[in-house]
Amino acid sequence: MTNTDLNVDFLEQLCNAFGPSGHEVETQKVVHNYGKKFADEILQDGIGSLIFKKGNSGPKIMIAGHVDEIGFVITNIKKDGYLEFHQLGGWWDQTLLTQEVLIRPFKGEKIVGVIGAPPPHVLTPEMRDKVVTKDKMYIDIGCATKKEVHELGIRVGDPAVPVSYFRTMKRSWKTKKNDDEEEEHRDVTLAVAKAFDDRIGVFIALEALRRISEKKIELPNTVFFCSTVQEEVGLRGAKTTAQMIKPDIGFALDVDISGDSPGSEGLVQKMGKGVSISAGDGSMIPNPKFRKFVMNIAEEKGIRHQPAFLKSGGTDAGQIHLAGMGAPSLFLGIPTRYIHSHHGMLEIGDVESAVQLLVEVLQQLDEKTVKSFTSL
Repeated sequence: MTNTDLNVDFLEQLCNAFGPSGHEVETQKVVHNYGKKFADEILQDGIGSLIFKKGNSGPKIMIAGHVDEIGFVITNIKKDGYLEFHQLGGWWDQTLLTQEVLIRPFKGEKIVGVIGAPPPHVLTPEMRDKVVTKDKMYIDIGCATKKEVHELGIRVGDPAVPVSYFRTMKRSWKTKKNDDEEEEHRDVTLAVAKAFDDRIGVFIALEALRRISEKKIELPNTVFFCSTVQEEVGLRGAKTTAQMIKPDIGFALDVDISGDSPGSEGLVQKMGKGVSISAGDGSMIPNPKFRKFVMNIAEEKGIRHQPAFLKSGGTDAGQIHLAGMGAPSLFLGIPTRYIHSHHGMLEIGDVESAVQLLVEVLQQLDEKTVKSFTSL
């Protein structure tokens, strides 16, 4: 694995925290407690996004990772004690049946439920071949009546998230950097957790802030490290924080879809090959000069990186680049398998590459350089 001083214990705490879209307070407390030691000032927007400011002169750089995870909201309590729900963020129906969820009740302690499914023994041939859609699913918390559910403190509107806990595993890989190159042998550390989308972006931002602070790196700019909310339901926190900051330039830090697992073939970005530097997605097209500038730094510094592109989907950069009169923006990603499920998987070395690249780039974004991205 790439040599790193990443605070993996903090990453574990961050991923395990409860924080679906619109209900991010618990996770933001974790973020605040960690980041407050390294920022010059802490700001907050009106819907819960946190902004850690570093510096007080030069161009304004906005760096955003969104803290919300995909989850659920309870929409109905049936008379037989089962709970109906709606998604917060995008779920694929087939990832949900028999999975556990953690509900935060209106009153009382958190409660674990199971998204129920009939056993195969009772399914007709027609039922076996039919996909169960989310609107036909229910959560079972072991209650037999609506009154029992009410006594547990659950109400319509209560949020829920997947039950899944952070873990790491060591592996030894023989891979090729490119198709025409010799094999390389690397010892890697893989991490599995819920909420990598996008606690990993928040983590990268705060680890970059920590290194800049601890190493007393002088920056030619003012950087706003943002932990935004409600990205999964419309990039909402990025919009409000960008309105506050009015950045000259911006980064979105997020997971990227890894093109190395069955069903994801065709994507050039792969887990374990470094930070991805996106050429575009469904929400924005990056400023070409800005992207080339970042890629050149990655090459000059020997930081593992790879190009990337997504035909659909988007990140907080989709809002950042429209702030004010426009701000050149770029999406830096961590190729991750199985996003928008209970268990994502990524390689810690890619995270280290992202932190290294961000720290190096920030040291070179002076006023003249930033202006050059939009000059004719």
